[in-house]
Amino acid sequence: MSKRHPAILAGLDLGTAKTAAIMVRVKNGSPQVVGVGVSPTVGMQKGSVNDLAAAAITIRQALEKAEKMAGEKATSAYIGYNRTGILIRDCQISRAAGEQGRINTVKTAIGIPTSERLLALMPPRNIVSLSWPGTDLQARAITCDNQNIESIIESARLAGIVVQDIIYSPLAAAKALLSPFEREFGTLMIDIGATTVTVSIHDRGLIRETAVLSIGGEHLVSDLAIGLRISMARAGEVLKQYQGPDNAGKENIEIDGTDETISKKVSGSFISSIIEARIKEIFHMISEVVISFNYPSQLVGGAVLYGGVAQLDGLTGMAEKILQLETRIGAPQAANQVLGPNLANAFGLAVYGSMQNIESGGTSNAYREPNGKIIERFYHWFQDKFKMTPEPFE
Repeated sequence: MSKRHPAILAGLDLGTAKTAAIMVRVKNGSPQVVGVGVSPTVGMQKGSVNDLAAAAITIRQALEKAEKMAGEKATSAYIGYNRTGILIRDCQISRAAGEQGRINTVKTAIGIPTSERLLALMPPRNIVSLSWPGTDLQARAITCDNQNIESIIESARLAGIVVQDIIYSPLAAAKALLSPFEREFGTLMIDIGATTVTVSIHDRGLIRETAVLSIGGEHLVSDLAIGLRISMARAGEVLKQYQGPDNAGKENIEIDGTDETISKKVSGSFISSIIEARIKEIFHMISEVVISFNYPSQLVGGAVLYGGVAQLDGLTGMAEKILQLETRIGAPQAANQVLGPNLANAFGLAVYGSMQNIESGGTSNAYREPNGKIIERFYHWFQDKFKMTPEPFE
């Protein structure tokens, strides 16, 4: 008997600083990580592909590392998308009538320009209006520029990979990091990457609010480079050695020189002060975004930090003081190992893809036009949550 879904699924997180690939095998309903590959990203600038060939090399390098560990080759992948170009638009979901005039299919989301691609749907803030029978659903669409998506798909093709789907990254990360309780009763997710910070609220099984900020780990590196008068590369190494505010110490830290500069010792507390100042600014920005959401429900699940910068020590304490939420670091747990917060998106994409693949009976093909699937999932979610009964058109 043939298998109904692929034995191996791949998630690909194409970031500005690094690209992570994770290959999983689903066994007894649980994803087991069989391959992990991370490669420095080239061919991207400010979150967008600016060199297709270079981006393809990055993808291929990350996948080859994962394939070597897995002992198998990846031919397709689910890819995450998360950039500062994300837009939130009000839209209307149009439904079509089936037999006896009753609604049985969802056709399209009205109000999205043809130049943009639908990534996900969120409820409007006035969620009560959604329960009115006989009317089209109001929603908010998370969209991005079509050209960015096409560039990613083409880069993957050049790397020999078929794109199964493009997923808004916080949706995938939620599958990897949040418990059913956290997804249902409200959790703030914070992805701190190299150039962006993504803030999203997940509640009642759906993403409810989201925003992308133009700040990240590269700002920490540049602060250190300026403050210590060292190169960006050396500043990056100093950042990796940071051990948090509680362990900053007062000992001097040796910073190796180059042919042009001499080695020097710098106070550990001075380095800590540079890093902490920027981290506090980031969390204050996040706090302002959360306030602007004006979300009515309590976030019982607290806050979850993930992404490359979440690997730094001491973040949870600072986050809790500023956000006034219990905070933890999101470390994905596969059936056979615990991964770092920097791999949350890649692992979440593989998990998300495995769930979609099983639901479709393994019939998923190359990426074409996802809007119908996104709208159907959103519509059926509201049917379940608000007991909406399809009504005949008048």
